[in-house]
Amino acid sequence: MVSVTRRGAVVLMGLLLAAAGVLVATAPARAADVYVQLTPSRAGPGELVGIRASCRSTRDPASVESDAFGIVTVHPQHGYLAGTVTLPAHTRPGTYRVKLLCTEGPNASTMLTVTVGGQPPPPPDDGRPQPHPSRGPATGFGGAAGGPDLGALILPGGMGITVAGLVLAMLATRRRGPRTHR
Repeated sequence: MVSVTRRGAVVLMGLLLAAAGVLVATAPARAADVYVQLTPSRAGPGELVGIRASCRSTRDPASVESDAFGIVTVHPQHGYLAGTVTLPAHTRPGTYRVKLLCTEGPNASTMLTVTVGGQPPPPPDDGRPQPHPSRGPATGFGGAAGGPDLGALILPGGMGITVAGLVLAMLATRRRGPRTHR
């Protein structure tokens, strides 16, 4: 009977170690996971710049500020923070720091290069109808190509699997019962 109890303890210990691994794998974001990215990182006045960022918590909006465009709020979207800004026409060419200001935890920054020029002037009106796209392509910026965010299911799913494994291990050890030799 001692061997069954010892075997059960070994199985239980293995499952508890697996559960600890699940908890460590889903730990909160570290400072290295706090970032801000610009697409494109070089743009001219009048051009649209996409902002993708991550704070410790991507559930709350955050602010992004720069002397190039002022303050913009980025909002939660598919596990990160996203927003856009159009560079004002009066923005002078040069390199500008762009700062992500998270509501809690560390902040991040990157650089934006404002180039000379910007959007080309509209074509002259020659009387012919001009094509106007109905919307932009679904290229993935802003979560257009992404599916649902399943990151929040990792911890509950891992815990559910761990509990199920514990129950199965306990049932398996009980069914075998003590071995008797004759």
